[in-house]
Amino acid sequence: MKPSFEKLVPTSGQSYRCFDRSALDSPTKWHRHPEVELTYIPQGSGSRIVGDHIGSYGDHDLVLIGSFLPHTWASDEYRGERYDRHTAIVLQFHPEFLGPDFFACGEMSEVAILLQRSSRGLFFPANIAATIGQQMTRLVTSSGAARFIGLLSILSELADSGVGQPLASEQLPYFSTSGASDQAESRIQQVCDHISQHLSDPELSHRDLAELANMNASAFSRFFKQSTGRTVSAYINELRIGLACRLLVDRSDAILSICHQAGFGNLSNFNRRFRQLRGMTPSEYRTGFRTSV
Repeated sequence: MKPSFEKLVPTSGQSYRCFDRSALDSPTKWHRHPEVELTYIPQGSGSRIVGDHIGSYGDHDLVLIGSFLPHTWASDEYRGERYDRHTAIVLQFHPEFLGPDFFACGEMSEVAILLQRSSRGLFFPANIAATIGQQMTRLVTSSGAARFIGLLSILSELADSGVGQPLASEQLPYFSTSGASDQAESRIQQVCDHISQHLSDPELSHRDLAELANMNASAFSRFFKQSTGRTVSAYINELRIGLACRLLVDRSDAILSICHQAGFGNLSNFNRRFRQLRGMTPSEYRTGFRTSV
């Protein structure tokens, strides 16, 4: 899908942004921007899309997003609502906000490597996320030199950790700053919003989505596949399995009930798709999670 371009403007007197996402009255959407972004979710669950990566998240989720890498988060709690009031501490800075050569200096070489790796999105484990998250939370209300030093400290700590799991594929055709027209962006955004809002509806169909995009079925299939690198059904199934994973962890409902809540019409198809994407059955996933905590 072609992500919408987002123009980010720091508050007067500040060189970068750090805020709680839940305080903004704006819809969560699939978007991109030149700024590097670090997002920390202290508590909650939902789906996370970074480039061509579609996965689920839980407590202490920390992801570093590189410049122009498309991304969005959708919480389970606010699914289908216009505004996502999910608490998320978001830090955004332009890679050249300190000058084009700042991160090229010797002392910042490890951070420069970190920023290069963030072009695919980097996921950090919970123990690191909790520590960094506390620092990010303090930055929301900090000011002056302490605010500037706090950002560099966070980047240095992430670089020194030596971890960070890449999320998106190495080569993606839609990561450039140019591409589809505004009309195409609006069209795919409308389709993806509709999918997110009706994910639990087993009647959600390819034909309905094509009509929503005002395209015939075959043209829509090509358009969606070219934009996302996956078919419509694969995209929907990945989101639904991500939702099912969270339901399996957070609720004690029967597997059949989880199947229907995640939008699957029958249990056999649910089990088949779940095994295909997670390498195990829903029951095994639930058991494995419970024995690991």
